[in-house]
Amino acid sequence: PPVEVKYDAIRDAVDDISSKDSQSAILKALVHHAANFAPRGAFFIIKSEYFSGWKVFGANEEAENSIRDIHFPVSSDTILGAAVAARSSVDNSAGNRPVDSAFLNPLQFGEPDKMHAIPLVARGRGVAVLYADHGTESDSEINKEAL
Repeated sequence: PPVEVKYDAIRDAVDDISSKDSQSAILKALVHHAANFAPRGAFFIIKSEYFSGWKVFGANEEAENSIRDIHFPVSSDTILGAAVAARSSVDNSAGNRPVDSAFLNPLQFGEPDKMHAIPLVARGRGVAVLYADHGTESDSEINKEAL
């Protein structure tokens, strides 16, 4: 079935993100509003060619506590690395890229059947990636276009 389009939520997200004046505030707003379009996800920034876990949404408290401990090379064969290399969204399912366990296991996200990675591109290069999946409810919707 088609995903319901929440134009007001998209508008509110863009307005809120646009009103921020620091990189940290912008990214916090982005992750906060991402929760309106996907049941669960995580945001990873790239520092010195390594992914660093930064923030999660729609996850349990243990994921919140472990996100900052996640670090692995951008060159790893993960959905996140594929999104950065392509500079576009990548869809996959758990098990297709075994190194995805570098972030799925610490976050206790299990093995999602549908995974999405959306890169944040600045000046022609990937600087961060938003990861989203269906969480524990396989019938929940992800509005990938809004993300």
